[in-house]
Amino acid sequence: MKKKSIDIQHSCWNSLFPWLTFFGVSCYNIYHLFMKRDIPDIHEFAASKKTSLSRVMDFTSTVNPVGPSAKARNAIRKSLKILSSRPDPEARYLVRAIARAEGVPEDSILVGESLETLVAAVLHAFSARTVLIEAPYPAYQRDLLEGPEEPRFFPLDGKDGFRLDASRFAGEMQHCDAAILASPSFLSAGTLSRDAIQGIISAAGEHNTLLIIDETLKGYSGTPSLTADILQREGCVIMGSLGEFYGLAGLPVAYIIGTPAVIKDMKRRRAVAPPNTLAAAAAAAALRDPAYQARTKTFMEREGSFVAEGLRVIPGIAFSTTACGSFIITLVDGPSKPLETFRNYRIIVDDLGDARTLFFPVKDHKWNARYLKTLKNIMGAPKQ
Repeated sequence: MKKKSIDIQHSCWNSLFPWLTFFGVSCYNIYHLFMKRDIPDIHEFAASKKTSLSRVMDFTSTVNPVGPSAKARNAIRKSLKILSSRPDPEARYLVRAIARAEGVPEDSILVGESLETLVAAVLHAFSARTVLIEAPYPAYQRDLLEGPEEPRFFPLDGKDGFRLDASRFAGEMQHCDAAILASPSFLSAGTLSRDAIQGIISAAGEHNTLLIIDETLKGYSGTPSLTADILQREGCVIMGSLGEFYGLAGLPVAYIIGTPAVIKDMKRRRAVAPPNTLAAAAAAAALRDPAYQARTKTFMEREGSFVAEGLRVIPGIAFSTTACGSFIITLVDGPSKPLETFRNYRIIVDDLGDARTLFFPVKDHKWNARYLKTLKNIMGAPKQ
């Protein structure tokens, strides 16, 4: 399915973000840079190379390299016995697990098989058409851009560690029906302070803008959930995909947390398909594994150190780390066709739209080593 064409005149874009022009940055170029961004799809790539998925190294996703927890795998095996029954349309067992993990009432939760269906449901419930979203956006959100809504991108500046200017983001919400705020961002070097987020939440109320806070990656950064801050606000919801942090991308599960009135209205206005039996069981079990986050933290720290050491010896690049433990690599000395070289080694990468800025999510050791070796070859590092 192709991305829909969105026609917003550059004069409109510049009027939305005049401060970028003040700093000498072309808003038109930034806007079209991110609209042209093409995040590779592993299935299409494997088909084009006539190879299996297991032979493709996917460095576009933020799926946990630790993989599903033992509890999740065991839950999948047990659930095979009940596949002759239809999935629970209310996903009660999973909702209960999310409620306990997040400390919210069960009637404040709606679960579905994907973020796309849930976001579509909440936008429909609030009759939202124009949606403010950070750019670059994470790969798991790519399908959100295929709906009927009109996304308007709020650019993050790589020279400033892709940090979001909370006050300007809050101001731009007045031009949109809804806004999606990542907490944490998959790119930013730091996380927003609670005061900054409170300011955005307050501004959303003042502008009558629906605010959707995306907490998909909070497990990586240890960022506290904002559920307590939004449960008294009708125009603010939390969303998250459990497939990313819990290594269950093949069994997708997503959730939205809001006031009971909002959740009830969403259910009334649009039917949301529940996650399948295996996905619901795996996600519920993963949420009940208290040691999983600690194991992930240990793994990410160890592999992150390995990657950082490898990057330091590669000439012609600069790099930084993100709050989620990934890396942003800038190819200072522009090599010839770097993406093509990666593809030749069956490595797909997210170049954030300009072929010189690469998103490097930490993967397992073998994959990380292959990525570093390939990047060394691209940059002409001497062989040791």
